[in-house]
Amino acid sequence: MPLTKNKNEQAMAMQKLGNIEKIHVLSSFKYVFINAFPKAENKKSFSGQNRWRFSRKTKSLVVFAIIIVMLISIFAFLPKQGKSTLLPQDTATPTASPSSTTTPNITSRPTSGPTPIQVIWQDPKMPSTTPGPFPKAPGVIKSAQTVNSTMWLAVAKNAWAYFQPDVGVNSTTGLPSSGYGSPSFTDWDLGVYIQAVIDAQNLNLTNTDGAWGSSARLEKILTFLETRPLNNTTHYPFWFYQATDGQDWHQDSDSATSPVDVIDTGRLFVALNNLRVFNSSLTSRINNIVLYGQYFNRSNYAALVPSIKTDGLTETSIYAYYIESGFASFWPDILGSVPSTIMNNIFSAGNITTNGVSLPLAAITGDPLLCSVFELNNNDPKLMALANQVYLAHEAYYNATGQYRAFSEGPSLSGDWQYEWVVLPDKGTWVIMDGGSQANISPLIYTKVAFSFLALYNSSFAKNLSVHVEDAIPAPVDGYCEGVDEAGTLFPGVGLNTNGLILDAAAYAVNNGP
Repeated sequence: MPLTKNKNEQAMAMQKLGNIEKIHVLSSFKYVFINAFPKAENKKSFSGQNRWRFSRKTKSLVVFAIIIVMLISIFAFLPKQGKSTLLPQDTATPTASPSSTTTPNITSRPTSGPTPIQVIWQDPKMPSTTPGPFPKAPGVIKSAQTVNSTMWLAVAKNAWAYFQPDVGVNSTTGLPSSGYGSPSFTDWDLGVYIQAVIDAQNLNLTNTDGAWGSSARLEKILTFLETRPLNNTTHYPFWFYQATDGQDWHQDSDSATSPVDVIDTGRLFVALNNLRVFNSSLTSRINNIVLYGQYFNRSNYAALVPSIKTDGLTETSIYAYYIESGFASFWPDILGSVPSTIMNNIFSAGNITTNGVSLPLAAITGDPLLCSVFELNNNDPKLMALANQVYLAHEAYYNATGQYRAFSEGPSLSGDWQYEWVVLPDKGTWVIMDGGSQANISPLIYTKVAFSFLALYNSSFAKNLSVHVEDAIPAPVDGYCEGVDEAGTLFPGVGLNTNGLILDAAAYAVNNGP
């Protein structure tokens, strides 16, 4: 079972996977998201996603309806201007997993001078349909005389705004939404939310007590995990759940073709392990959910471990490294050495050079790489070296072209999940996959990646990159939006993955910065 990204992407991906040869995905992981999702109905999970969960059919329909309405409004009331092109983005791949009685196979799933900003998607909450730039005061990063903990706390506060009740969290159930008006979430999203609560508490953005303090938030999530309905056939979680009532979101879950989404599961395990460290009093409950679920009328995750190990030993994808690390944190005796093996595989896969920077010839993109750096304990020196080379590749690209870029993944106006791969074996560097096909479109400069580079390296380039994005996007009233593409087109939707990773970055900078 190849590890794939999660969410909506996978449903479509799973169906499409049937026609795809088992290309060594991760390579499998690399192929993870890529070939698995059909356009117009897909989206994330090797969650993460972790991390817009646009892929879902409903999401796609809603977004396209919004786009049509907004375009009609713009063209009807504004003078005729240059046409704005809808930028298609990539879909995620499906995740495979075994049932409680069957052992699954793991499958991977796995752009200089300022440009005028155009808005290609209009968030319903935004009062104006007029293309940007948006009038606003200088952003936190641009205004900061020094990049220090005070600045990072202000950035974190802006990102935490997304996780407030009736914004990104349902005020009745306490369950998160993936963003952009989506009514559902996956286990990848739960992992992002748990980590966001941990980061917020560590940064003193929330109290322990109170109706929306960290304790109450985490209690709602653990109670959900202990009592949520499971698939009667597989006895594993449904692919998607409704944030409004915690029930199965049939519209997307019914499209799943594998018993469990391993990628979403692995991302959730990373967060649950960090939660055990954050609050040891919750250890027993977490272990009962993950390690001993079969004894508490929960899922038998232990049945997945043998194939997780077998498939992981040959993987060369950063996605595989991150997800396998989540499983290894609960089964260290069996899987403890697998993440380091994957990292060794990555560095042994050969090299490819872009603008003078050498990178491993392995599947590499922003979200799983940065999540690994910020969320995993006792980071492998090779992981940190890989992150540094990826950063240097971005800086070298700017030095060679005068164009900023910050590669990762996110929702697409095409209805798919777009993957921007810094490296993709067999395709080279700076590859964009959208709906299972390589796309010749302007890459999105992701806010979450720009801010993460600044948190890690605090360099002039990283700050200038962050300010470039910060200047282009709307004020983060309900959290930061996805970003702006290299052609100057704004994609202002606000979602869970972006703000979760920005919280990660801010917490890392506060704890490790000067």
